[in-house]
Amino acid sequence: MSQSTIQAGPRAALPLIAAVLRPFEALARRRPLGVLGAALLALEALAALLGGAAPLTALVLVSAPGFALLPLLPRAARDSAPAALAFVPVLGFTASAIVLITLASAGVELDPVPVRLALAAAVAAGLALPGGEPSLRGGRAPRPLELVGLGAALAAGAWLQGRVVSGTPIPGSDWGKYALYADEIRRQGTLLIDNPYWMLGMPFREDPAVPALYGSFLRLTGLDATAVLHGIWAFTMIVILAMYGFARSLWGPLAGVLAAALVATLPISQEILGWHGLANAAALTLLPLLLLYGARLFDGPLDARESVGLGLCLVGLAATHRLSLVVGVGAFALVVAIALYLARGRRRALAVSLGRAALAGAVLGAGVAYDLVERGSSFGGTPGYENYLPTKVDLWPVAKDLALPFTAAALVAVFLALRWCRRDRTLIPALCLLGVVAALAYSWIVHFPLTYIRMAYYLPLALSPLVAVALVRLLRPRQAAAAGAALAIAASAFAYDQTANVRDFYSFLTPASLRGLDALSARLEPGEVVVTDRCWSFVGTWVLHTRTLPALRPEDIQPAAELPFARRARAVLAGTPEGLRAVRRHRIRYAIADPVCFTVSGVRARPPKLGRPIFVSKRLVVLEL
Repeated sequence: MSQSTIQAGPRAALPLIAAVLRPFEALARRRPLGVLGAALLALEALAALLGGAAPLTALVLVSAPGFALLPLLPRAARDSAPAALAFVPVLGFTASAIVLITLASAGVELDPVPVRLALAAAVAAGLALPGGEPSLRGGRAPRPLELVGLGAALAAGAWLQGRVVSGTPIPGSDWGKYALYADEIRRQGTLLIDNPYWMLGMPFREDPAVPALYGSFLRLTGLDATAVLHGIWAFTMIVILAMYGFARSLWGPLAGVLAAALVATLPISQEILGWHGLANAAALTLLPLLLLYGARLFDGPLDARESVGLGLCLVGLAATHRLSLVVGVGAFALVVAIALYLARGRRRALAVSLGRAALAGAVLGAGVAYDLVERGSSFGGTPGYENYLPTKVDLWPVAKDLALPFTAAALVAVFLALRWCRRDRTLIPALCLLGVVAALAYSWIVHFPLTYIRMAYYLPLALSPLVAVALVRLLRPRQAAAAGAALAIAASAFAYDQTANVRDFYSFLTPASLRGLDALSARLEPGEVVVTDRCWSFVGTWVLHTRTLPALRPEDIQPAAELPFARRARAVLAGTPEGLRAVRRHRIRYAIADPVCFTVSGVRARPPKLGRPIFVSKRLVVLEL
């Protein structure tokens, strides 16, 4: 064969290769961010073949579908490239969670191949959506000062959050149940499974979205459960981005940066890390997007893409945190009622677009609905409101948790927003969220059961954008930036001291207490039952990996099915005849308690009256019964 013939082969193939790549080239020009999501997915799969890269796997789970689903955002976010990019982790987390829950509900084991194929299908569906993406060029590009401001907000949030949750062991007790659930998902490859240890053995009843991500991450990477202990940190950072995206979409760059800075620095934003409210923190990322869809209703009916996006958001909220679903749906329903009242001639079209959103949610959320129904079938109902009366809201501590300077500014901002909202209807969703949060905080009056004090965690999402808007409208840009920075710095000063207190308050697993638990583990027989107080409930179960009977207070419990077991555990620690019968029945030899344990309402828990101390430290007492 001649040299010219050999060279002609590759030259002849070039037109064919160009023809094959031409559609992808057009797609890359039209949807560069969506193609970026697909590239991340492909790169992660390649890395897995070569041995794996855990950070890349985490990035794919949280963001890859989000890049492809940007056309589902409300118009105001699609018109603002920085705002759209800020919502990428929210969309990515939501889509990944729904995909994983749907796979598990269909009976597909959460193995690496089906998980990656399902995520690829989600990305492909996003790339097939009509419409382009926001451009990062021209007037839509963020200015350097805006990026500096957002970077400073994120850095301040990470620094303050790190004072609570950095390092190991991390504070709190609730992380134990998420670590245990993720570990069991890694081992079994599905979600609707039993907890072999909790309250002598019960179904896992945690909201499925975050455990699905955690368990799949562990299964894809081969890491153990300790790899996800700091995952809550990522969600609290995403909240800052989501708040920036919400405020920037509606009121511009300066309002977006100020709202993000305030959410990042308020002391109450760090407190949720102390007790490790993972599901609550994850759900907070979705509420700004839901409020943005609500604001969109005042411009007219949603288009088809926005209806699908709204349905996706609601399904994600349902899968992530049931209490936040009540808050979010309540606020959105109030927005819908106001929008329909003001729409007049457009009410039918608006109702049709909302009906499309409900239909999209029903289709996308079929697997989630199945999971939640199956999960709820073992709940035994919700305890009555009287169980939660100790969690009534005390306004003065809430004002301090928000930082007193911010609280004063927020009161003024709410007053101004109520005056301005007749002309600027974009303020209505934040006001509706504030109204629903306030109503639920006092819903014990109408005997509605929930942990009332937790309503305080939703206040930054409602108040921060209102304060940011008030500053931007009342002051010149430089003055507004300076005033917002001063408020954020003042809040940081309050948070700085409080973060140390929060970490110390919730630091049950100290080196000393870990030594005590290790010594206890050496004494335990397989399957032995250990009684714990409320402070050591979840983390004690995780560390000991044996059956536990936790003495939770009624206000700590959501499933009514757990009330009898918790009452039995409290009877053991109190040394009552019922407790002594339980000791004999379950052959209980040991109990663990925190000497300085407090209830949700801040009341010092009563010390155990039964047992002989065999180990004592500042945060752990091991009792031999």
